Amino acid sequence: MMKIKYKKKRRKSHKLYGQKYRGYGQVGRHRHHPGGRGRAGSKDHIKIHLEKEGYVFGAGKGFTRHGIKREWGILNIGRILELAAEGRIPVSGEKERLTIDLSHMKYLKILGRGKVDRPVRIILDKTSSISESAKNKIESVGGELIYKE
Repeated sequence: MMKIKYKKKRRKSHKLYGQKYRGYGQVGRHRHHPGGRGRAGSKDHIKIHLEKEGYVFGAGKGFTRHGIKREWGILNIGRILELAAEGRIPVSGEKERLTIDLSHMKYLKILGRGKVDRPVRIILDKTSSISESAKNKIESVGGELIYKE
């Protein structure tokens, strides 16, 4: 079988060897006529995009956040006691004074909604935090907070 060899097409840049400005002109040198820079064409050829739903002109500009963005888990104190009663959170100690271990949960924020009707000892990771109202509710019934390293 006979192979047919085709002549390779030369690229435009190769065709323009020896021409100083490659066809863009001596004055501009491929720098002017900014049809797509900035807000150029917002009343003319980019208007089609602006009318599309969900298109935001100039989106994607601004600062990029580098590093890890941590998602904080949020739990109310009442919900913690409900989960402990259901057995979904590890609990130890006698019925009068529960010990709830939440040290395995990193970046946890405990809020103060709900009732605390008995003394509770809550063990938290050092990355976790607790609101003032939740802290007051726990300490008012004789409970305590322990931060684990």
